[in-house]
Amino acid sequence: MLQLDLRPGDGIGSFKLGASLWSILSFVRQPQSKTLFPSVQITYDVATPAETIILVHLHPHLDLLFSSKHQRLHTIVLRNLRHGMLASPRPASQQLGIPSSSVSSTRSSRPSSTSAAAGGGGTGLTVRYRHTVISSQDEVLRRGSVMRHFGPTYEGEVMQYPGVAFLFEDELPSSSTSFPSSSSGGMHKRSTNTEESKHIEVRKIAITQRSTAANGETNDAFEEVLECPTMDGELRSVVVNVHRGIDMYFFPSSDAGPRSLVLGESTAEDIRYELGEPTGIHYKDDDRMAIHGSNTQTLSSNSYFMNYYHFGMDLLLDGESNVLKKIILHSNIIGSPLFQRYKRCPWEIADQSSQDKRVTFADSLEDIKTLLGKYSEASQPMQVDRSEDYEALSIPAFSTRLIGFDGIILESISSGQVAAITVY
Repeated sequence: MLQLDLRPGDGIGSFKLGASLWSILSFVRQPQSKTLFPSVQITYDVATPAETIILVHLHPHLDLLFSSKHQRLHTIVLRNLRHGMLASPRPASQQLGIPSSSVSSTRSSRPSSTSAAAGGGGTGLTVRYRHTVISSQDEVLRRGSVMRHFGPTYEGEVMQYPGVAFLFEDELPSSSTSFPSSSSGGMHKRSTNTEESKHIEVRKIAITQRSTAANGETNDAFEEVLECPTMDGELRSVVVNVHRGIDMYFFPSSDAGPRSLVLGESTAEDIRYELGEPTGIHYKDDDRMAIHGSNTQTLSSNSYFMNYYHFGMDLLLDGESNVLKKIILHSNIIGSPLFQRYKRCPWEIADQSSQDKRVTFADSLEDIKTLLGKYSEASQPMQVDRSEDYEALSIPAFSTRLIGFDGIILESISSGQVAAITVY
């Protein structure tokens, strides 16, 4: 039995608006979650994997929509309120305007690293609001009961309240990617509240952030999630200064100044002070790139990585001096072998001559090369087969290209976007 507490503008159950894709998928993959969410499907635009809206379908009841740039939970749609596993309705990707020809999902015939199906079967669903059951196998949620629990609203195909909407059709409104608000055209008439309309059954519940706009309209599905307490303590941006290191900015935005890691200066103790304990420590045993390095860049044999998966970064320290030597920042691009191993790191590379000019993880490889090419020539690209790094997994061959500049290496994928950068 899946029991969820509805919190308008905040989330439902364990799912909170503003949470990262990485944290949500990590939760869903836990053994205790598999019985509640027996089947998981991920949909995204394969043409622009670094900056695509991502839909996570937790069959049979939940659809989670994540923002394209920062991969944060934007909208939650609860469906099949009184049913277990039903035949799938028209894909939510089509309802939200994502072309089906550019969608990759677990239903496709080709292997996909995004597949996370975990069996079938259905679960009963109970929804509570302020400790009161509003929907269950025995309690049908209807228009009249919505008004009883949430108060009056305006007439239309959607009953819209701050942070939550109730839909009476099996599909989302096709006219817009955002839910109609009480201020939109055709919604200003008060409900006639007839006996017939009272008994219309709610088919879906959509949870969004509460509007901060003066007209009360909801945040469009293609916009980023507004800053909220869920993000506190997480990275807001990481500014890369080639040859020097990184400046890290955290949520909330009021957090005082950047926290910096400096190449050749910051020690393991400094890193722990700024970031806390690492998720893991891995001793460096891969010397495949050593043949391409200069003799002046050698590290001691017991050099090690401090892994911060929840910040999307790996930090390489010299084993003797315990001083920072390299920084690796990950973009968490869906469809690549490293997807979901690291949270997306919101990195930006600053122009050495103007701090106002920057390129980010969302920019194309060519745009990033243009900025870096102003200060050094690019090396000849080298190819890496990432599937060789995961012998225990059955994944298709996946090659990336390493393109080196003075002080920084870009790892690009076939779509022309950068999956990771190494600063040294």
